[in-house]
Amino acid sequence: MFIRQHQEDPSGKNTPKARSGQDPNAEVSHLNARQIRHTARDTIRGLDLGEYPDLQSIQSLIEARSGLPIVIGEMPTLDRHDLCGLWLHCEDCDYVLHAPELTVWHRQLIILHEFSHMILNHQFCATSLLLPPLPGIPQIPLMILGRSSFASDTEGTAEYLADLLTERILRRPQEPSADPSGFNKVFG
Repeated sequence: MFIRQHQEDPSGKNTPKARSGQDPNAEVSHLNARQIRHTARDTIRGLDLGEYPDLQSIQSLIEARSGLPIVIGEMPTLDRHDLCGLWLHCEDCDYVLHAPELTVWHRQLIILHEFSHMILNHQFCATSLLLPPLPGIPQIPLMILGRSSFASDTEGTAEYLADLLTERILRRPQEPSADPSGFNKVFG
C-alpha cells in the first residue's frame, strides 16, 4: 500500500507541507487515516469489478457510469515530482493525462489515482489553473483535477482507493510473458 500517513501536529510545524516548504495554510485533511480507509473500502465494495479486473475493465466501468469516453495520454510537460497526473473533464470526454514515466507500474498507479477521483466524484474548478494549449484536446475543460497536496481528504482517499484497485488488479492470474520484470513473481 502506498498511502501516505502522518501524525497531526497542532503547531503545523511538523506536517509534510511545512517540512517540504509548501504553504502550511493550504487545504489540510479533516479526515483521519481510518476514515479515509473506511471511505475507500466502502467505495470499492460498491463497484462491480468482477473477479479479475484490469485497468481497461475499470476504465470501461467508469465510462459506463459517466456516459463519457476516457482518453488516456502522456503529457510531456507534467513534472513527475510535483504533478504527475491530471483529470480533465470536458463536455464530451474525460482525459487522464500522466507525466512521462519509466515504468508501466507507476503509470498504472497514476491512472488509477485519477480514476479514483472519478469514482469518488471529486470535483474542483479549473479557474485558477493556467495551462498551455493541450495538444489533442479540442475543448476547454469544464474541470481540472490535479494533486495539490498529499494532506487533503480527497487526495488521501483517492490514493488509498487507487491502492485498493491495484491490489485487485494484482490478484489477476498473470501469464509468464505478461510480467517481464518479474514484479508479480516477487511481490504478487
